[in-house]
Amino acid sequence: MRKNIYLPMVLVVSFFIRFQNYNKVFSSIILPVGYDPYYHLRLAEVIVKSGYRPNFDYYINYPYGLKIGWPPLFDYILSIPGILFGFKATEIFAMIFPVILGVLSTLLVYLISKEVLKNEYFAILSALIFAVTPAVVQISVLGFCDYHIWNIFLLLCSIYFLLRNDWTSLLLSIFVTLLTFSWMGAPIYIALIALATLTHFNDKKILTTAMCIGLATVSYVIKPFLGLAILMIVLFLVVGYFVRKIEIHKKYITIYYIILCIFVIFIFYCLPFKELSFVREGINYLLGRNVYLPTIAEAQSFNLVGIIDEIGLFVFFLAIPSILLYELTYKNKFILTLFIATLFLAIIQIRFTTVLAVPVSLYASYTLCILLNRMGYPIFEKEKEESRERKLKNVKKNKKSKNKYKDKQISITDRFFVILFIFFVISTSLIGAIRPFDMSDSWKNALIWINKNTEKTSYYLHPDKKPEYSILSWWDYGNWIVYIAKRPVVCNNFQIGAVDAAKFFTAQSEDEALKIVKKRCVKYVITDNKMRLGNGTVKGKFQAIMRIAGINPETLGLNKTLELYKNSMYYKLHFENAMGLKNFKLLKDFGSVKIFVVRY
Repeated sequence: MRKNIYLPMVLVVSFFIRFQNYNKVFSSIILPVGYDPYYHLRLAEVIVKSGYRPNFDYYINYPYGLKIGWPPLFDYILSIPGILFGFKATEIFAMIFPVILGVLSTLLVYLISKEVLKNEYFAILSALIFAVTPAVVQISVLGFCDYHIWNIFLLLCSIYFLLRNDWTSLLLSIFVTLLTFSWMGAPIYIALIALATLTHFNDKKILTTAMCIGLATVSYVIKPFLGLAILMIVLFLVVGYFVRKIEIHKKYITIYYIILCIFVIFIFYCLPFKELSFVREGINYLLGRNVYLPTIAEAQSFNLVGIIDEIGLFVFFLAIPSILLYELTYKNKFILTLFIATLFLAIIQIRFTTVLAVPVSLYASYTLCILLNRMGYPIFEKEKEESRERKLKNVKKNKKSKNKYKDKQISITDRFFVILFIFFVISTSLIGAIRPFDMSDSWKNALIWINKNTEKTSYYLHPDKKPEYSILSWWDYGNWIVYIAKRPVVCNNFQIGAVDAAKFFTAQSEDEALKIVKKRCVKYVITDNKMRLGNGTVKGKFQAIMRIAGINPETLGLNKTLELYKNSMYYKLHFENAMGLKNFKLLKDFGSVKIFVVRY
């Protein structure tokens, strides 16, 4: 089998593994995967049907509304087909777009691997491992139209062109700029690029990279703090350029400089200046220093088991030996720096495992290549031939050895065992890449029923105006309610309004709960089985609801927690069907999901 067909095969695998849940996504209505994608699609719907991208939305955090803070590029990309052909085209495109980006990202890992090590097999295996990495697959499956895979794609484009030695390396400037117009966390990824550049490249490349990144400061026009953060990264590279020219301790001067910069950032974090608030906010975001982030699965910290699961058990441990090898570590400090920095980020927040997947794929691939080469398969054929030509002085002997190596044939049985071995290595990744569909039939039916059978609210397509009432549920389900039911919500996946929702569901009296629904103009309440109290065998959200309400279940103890739970509004509504409550009535039961109407 020729090498040039391996890459198309890997891309086909990358494509089909992302088409899971096809029958759920394209059902009676088009349903995205996850939670946040529903809000991106909601903004795209407003762009297509109203002609503008709103900066404020009264349909979330009702009745106060919320400013839409992130850059608009991704939402405009989703809306382009709808502007041309109608919103249905945007819905279909939004479902397929993450799959396309996932496949293109796989191709980019192949190209990056070719730049790192000029070996076709190494590049193919790197791409294959990346293609099936659970953390990457889960953000690029069919229907997951969030900007995570878009950001990874832009980061990979930036890395690929940075590693090139010709004029195309200047294209880095385009992709880092697009990144800043897509995501408020763009400086995190750009800082990774700058850090790896400083440790790996020569002085000229450092200045060129600083110049390319500097173009992204134009993001100041949409978000001033983004422009300032990018400017700090440029200064980091420029000062680093001059520091590297210091002769004293030249071998370690770069490391000393990086440690000094970390110390300076810590000082900026501590200084009480308003102008430096973006530094504090960025670090607090990374450290998860608010009441909401610890309750979000993708923001969990110090979860090494979770990181290994997100990478794939066999792949993670296969990567470790290559970190200690000269070829891919000391010879290529770019990948080593990327690995150390992304591992640190993943430990702080598990969501960054998607970026860690890039260096891990390369390291695991190299170890796999070494194993196959020692088993007798000519993975490093070209390198071996060049080594022979340098070492053997006898021309005749050299020619004989070369011909003998060329004549070596790999049988079909051998190829079968290689494929079987590779499949075994990625098997844990394939299992972890399976993503169950988030929205149950109960939720889908409930939301469609609300849309068709309750009083419609105004200004869905003009969210800068206030509608008539809201629906209260837990924040996980807010974006579903807004997009499918077309109704305002008290809280959604941005967690704003979650405190009031938590206080409502943990309220110990109807009067206490009624104050919250009056304050938030709530007309309907939706509950779900998953909001119940969890235990050793049953997962539940009620412990997280308690924490956000200001109640610590660990401090309270098991008995008092059970007492609070069974006296809570959630329990009285969902399990007792509002029996004995004056102001709440069960309106519709969809099994695991129930709808209640509020009567003032």
